Amino acid sequence: MTTHSSSFDELHATDGIRRRPAANVKANDPTNATPGGTDKDEKRDEAPRTTELVLGRTPDGQLFRVVETRDMVKSVFHPQHPKTLLDLVLLGLLLCQVFLYCILTREQAQTFFLVYFAIWRITYNGGLGYILTKQSQTRWIVRFVERRGWLDAKKAPRMHAWIHSFYKTKLGAAYDMTCMPNEFNVWILFRSLVDVILLNDVTAYALFSLSHVQGLGNYGMLLFVVRWCIGLLLLAFNAWVKLDAHRVVKDYAWYWGDCFFLCLQNLKFDGVYEVAPDPMYSIGYIGYYGLSLLTGSYMVFFVSLAAHALQLLFLVAFENPHMDRVYGERVPIAARVSEQEHSTKATPPDAPRTNAHDLHHRLFHGDNVIFSHMDLFRSSDFLLVLCVAYAVAPVVLVHCSHTTLLVISVAHALAWRLFHTFGLGLALRWQSEQRWVVHHFLKHYHFEDGDAAVKEAFTNWKAIYNTSLIMTYTSFALMSLCSYMTWTDELYKLRYVLGVLLILLHIWSARSSYRVLGPFGWLYGDFYIDAYPKRLSYTGIYRFLNNPERSMGSAAIFGMALLSGSLSAIVVAAISHMSHWWFLSCVEGPHMRRVYGADVRKDSGVTKQLKQLGRSQWLSVAQPSVHELENALKKAQGLMGQFFDKSRPHMEHIVDQARTLLQQKTEHILTMRTGDSVRDIDQAKYHVSPIASKHTKEQRFHIGEPIVTQWAAAHNHSRRDWIGIYPVEALDTDERHGHMLVTRTRSRGKWLGIAEAEWDGPVHLGTEQGSLGTKGVSNVDMDKRQVHGVSVFQGSRLPWTPGTYEMRYHHDNTHDVLARSERFTIYVDTPADPMSFDETYMILAKIVRFALVDSSPAIDAYESADKDDLTLWTQDQAKNIAEGIKQAFHVDFSKDVIVACANTTILTKDILTARALLAR
Repeated sequence: MTTHSSSFDELHATDGIRRRPAANVKANDPTNATPGGTDKDEKRDEAPRTTELVLGRTPDGQLFRVVETRDMVKSVFHPQHPKTLLDLVLLGLLLCQVFLYCILTREQAQTFFLVYFAIWRITYNGGLGYILTKQSQTRWIVRFVERRGWLDAKKAPRMHAWIHSFYKTKLGAAYDMTCMPNEFNVWILFRSLVDVILLNDVTAYALFSLSHVQGLGNYGMLLFVVRWCIGLLLLAFNAWVKLDAHRVVKDYAWYWGDCFFLCLQNLKFDGVYEVAPDPMYSIGYIGYYGLSLLTGSYMVFFVSLAAHALQLLFLVAFENPHMDRVYGERVPIAARVSEQEHSTKATPPDAPRTNAHDLHHRLFHGDNVIFSHMDLFRSSDFLLVLCVAYAVAPVVLVHCSHTTLLVISVAHALAWRLFHTFGLGLALRWQSEQRWVVHHFLKHYHFEDGDAAVKEAFTNWKAIYNTSLIMTYTSFALMSLCSYMTWTDELYKLRYVLGVLLILLHIWSARSSYRVLGPFGWLYGDFYIDAYPKRLSYTGIYRFLNNPERSMGSAAIFGMALLSGSLSAIVVAAISHMSHWWFLSCVEGPHMRRVYGADVRKDSGVTKQLKQLGRSQWLSVAQPSVHELENALKKAQGLMGQFFDKSRPHMEHIVDQARTLLQQKTEHILTMRTGDSVRDIDQAKYHVSPIASKHTKEQRFHIGEPIVTQWAAAHNHSRRDWIGIYPVEALDTDERHGHMLVTRTRSRGKWLGIAEAEWDGPVHLGTEQGSLGTKGVSNVDMDKRQVHGVSVFQGSRLPWTPGTYEMRYHHDNTHDVLARSERFTIYVDTPADPMSFDETYMILAKIVRFALVDSSPAIDAYESADKDDLTLWTQDQAKNIAEGIKQAFHVDFSKDVIVACANTTILTKDILTARALLAR
């Protein structure tokens, strides 16, 4: 018997981090070998050069030197640079577009280039988005090229010869593709494909826009000149955004190089990256609207909006998840970490240790943010529903004249705005200065300690503030609806578009602010809670704006006013905006200075860029006007507090990080699949059986205990074979399909492929290399022509319900059964005395230990002095613990309770308390 990989003993002995293979830089660095040829040859062939040593690292840990590449414009359009076949195809397509534009009529060109642009835009956002997502998750593009042997002269000699010629033309004659990793070689090919798509997309849009160019129209010369001036400025700004972004990220990020390999160099994200979030996707497409203004066509405007929306969808669906996957830090959803070591303030030796986890879960119990976390069993939620109903009911039920209804709706909207801004604003201001709200509760109610009074005050504040916020916007929306006027001028289309865009801008700004602030900052927790760790964090939208509410906080109000088109709505919107400005200047501003002092940032990213622009020589003539404007603003801000008061504090957003977790795994089986090839298989060579538990010495496993499974298969087995675990009572009595046994029961995620590393959820990646079994534990018996392996079911791959089960070995990703195991038992310990703390604790500790068996290795940042503290990394772990508690103690906890407790002793006490209450 010949060993093929690691042994079964090694599987039990290794629980640490899997080591990355040592990098062999010299063997894979093309710069270590001197390219052949003379200096003249090198100049003629333009061998690749690097201005600095930049290392890349492939997913398997291989290091290599990244070769410098030419940008798209020089590579495709420079006449002295040699052209590849893809470059020639690209140039031909571009010339065909120009030729068609010249020969088609105006109406034909408008229709043709609309369809043609839509094709390339969908190819970009849909096609590239799809394959890049698969590449980011499973290296799909690289695997596709490797499976077809395009980089192997023996497997595909013609394609290899063409690719070899492609590299010589693109990167110079000295480039040796055999010295570079496949990831880099495939990325170079991918770049050329991207060039074809991007340039055709841009050209098609430009020609589509030109086919809609209009003259003066009915708006006169002045509006025509204004349109062209603003449009040209937007196009110039768009060009600067693209050029400056390319200066920062280089070709590596421009062509999504981090989907293929990691570039080991630090990039300084300055310039345009300090002006707006994701500039390549946001302001990087402002040229669309510049061309829309130049053409004066609503068709171009609407097509531009649709194209930009697709680009933002590309950002949300691919780019952001990819960035989180590659660069995001994995953070536990629950970990008791003391914050005092990070604090700069001196604390008494006997002071209780601050624990952000416990503080957070004491302060926040799924509180409402707008209408999220609604629970009608809570009085605050119930009152919220009543308030919304009362606000809507008069408009729906009361029959009164339109004038009376309009007056009532205006008064209603103003009342809520004044209460929300000045009523709650003054309460917050006095709370910051005198602890006024807490003093009220201490005066009128009894509490065992002051902390309870603070908690009660903050709890009531959260409900009142959220209700007031919703009613303020609801009442204004109803007033806008009641005062709606049908506009008859020719700008009504623009009014509707701008109104909707302002509302969407407000929603985006609010969501972005909440991602940074979390519930603590959103609900002004720093006005009440002193023990909660406070840090200013200028991330997300706050990197670009010190206070997004100051510039975008009333966008939805003005958007609804635009949609309404009535003077009353515009007046109320102006009053609302000025009221909110007072709140920011006289409530938030003084509190920020009082709490954070000099830590408050002076200039935002946008302000810094504007100041740098103002210092440039070509704008020196505008300096007097700029100074006059600044002086005027300073005088105006004196009436409402200092104009540049900073926004409320940016807290460590624990909840936001905890919500970026692994999604639940999809089930493997949805429909029954069978195959004809199974009839010719020798089933005698297939076997599957769980190894006896080391605790019970038999095939009897405690709930959550990892089940080590031995299996055997023919040497020519399919790499798509898989093993599932099924409850015996759920199996059909008649599962025969001809002479074969076929599983007709869903596995519900309790399955493993025999080649675990080759599966992405329920999809096999098609790899024909690599190890078998868990951690590569497998061997080959050449005498019996069999493969033996070991697979380990643990965590969410296990059934967490006691019962009798059996394993089934399935053929080639079908439901045809080649082998089945003896039936085995999964059990759970139960305490002899239901109210015994020690027994309950011991059983719970075992459940917790098994539930966390697949956790990441301990990280110092999340270590705790209490051995009972739990560090939970996924929602599945919390769900499994909750299921184990339900089976062992008949107490039904949600996973949120497990996350909130995150301590074995506390969970034990909660279990005993629940049992005592349920026993009454």
